[in-house]
Amino acid sequence: MAKAKITPKDVERITDKLLSDVTAASDQTLQQFADLQQARAQRLTDVHQRLQDSLGEDHPRVKALAAAASAASELRETLKRTAERRAKRPKISAHEWIVFGQVRSAQGEPQQGLRVRVFDRDRKYDDLLGDTYTDEHGDFAVIYHERDFAESGEGLPELYVMVENDQGELLYSSLDQLRFQAGRAEYFDIELSEKKPVVKTKRKKKKTTRKTRTTKRKK
Repeated sequence: MAKAKITPKDVERITDKLLSDVTAASDQTLQQFADLQQARAQRLTDVHQRLQDSLGEDHPRVKALAAAASAASELRETLKRTAERRAKRPKISAHEWIVFGQVRSAQGEPQQGLRVRVFDRDRKYDDLLGDTYTDEHGDFAVIYHERDFAESGEGLPELYVMVENDQGELLYSSLDQLRFQAGRAEYFDIELSEKKPVVKTKRKKKKTTRKTRTTKRKK
């Protein structure tokens, strides 16, 4: 009996399905864990209230239960926020690629409303693959298509990101830390410096018939 041939398209389809299944399972697990923590926090709160009525609020056991209930509630809120953030992340289909991540201040606070641009570095001109703005969690996601880099015949993209404020001042750039041979999903964990923002200079765009916007790289 002849063996069935597996084509590259079959491999791609199977990989996409596996990635989708893993993501869905992970999201479901986070939500289930959050629900368990909520139930645990409620049980600890109930026991704490009963002991407080009989032993008083200054009793060591009462204080320990109060701390445990508070910790369970905080963990539940953290898990809930994480699940919500993951649920908001765009899902990619066949031939789509994604760059996502979070922008935080030097103190670790999420930064909202900053413009994030994603580039593919080329020999002469750098292709702008897409841009977006950070949400209330400092999260961002840019989806681009395989054709945005495959047409140039230069192989897999060499990614870098730039973050700017409302005034167009450059707050962050990873140009000196290129993400070579980028995969279909690339995550950037960005911590902004406390240094003064760099004033952005205008870049010349390459004339092109492609839908993707392009920009000339600084020398």
